[in-house]
Amino acid sequence: FSAIAAPQRFSIYRYDPDKMAKPFMQEYTIDLKACGPMILDALIKIKDEVDTTLTFRRSCREGICGSCAMNINGKNGLACLLYIEPAAAAIEIQPLPHSYVVKDLVPDLTNFYNQYKSIEPWLKRKDVKGKNDTEYFQ
Repeated sequence: FSAIAAPQRFSIYRYDPDKMAKPFMQEYTIDLKACGPMILDALIKIKDEVDTTLTFRRSCREGICGSCAMNINGKNGLACLLYIEPAAAAIEIQPLPHSYVVKDLVPDLTNFYNQYKSIEPWLKRKDVKGKNDTEYFQ
């Protein structure tokens, strides 16, 4: 093994309901020179190269979908938008607060989606499309 050029420690919340154990923080060290600049890049590197059991959500990588929302160093944010700020202390990553945890960094979003559906945040037409109409014209 070669020496790590730019080591950064990450302290990540771990919880596996199948093992029925208490949640704990697990520490990982990765080389920032061999990793992308975002927190999500570090999580992917840890999952791919260090610990394949680490679980988290991700989707668009552009800050649009919100799948990678988590608590990073005490602040809620999107892992795909937050840069890794090198520090001597470990970067602490936890699931979103005030939500049930399915596993590791994955919160249960059932309540969120129920509330989202209840406010119906989408466009609605006043008129109904006719039987012979093939599409809506803009």
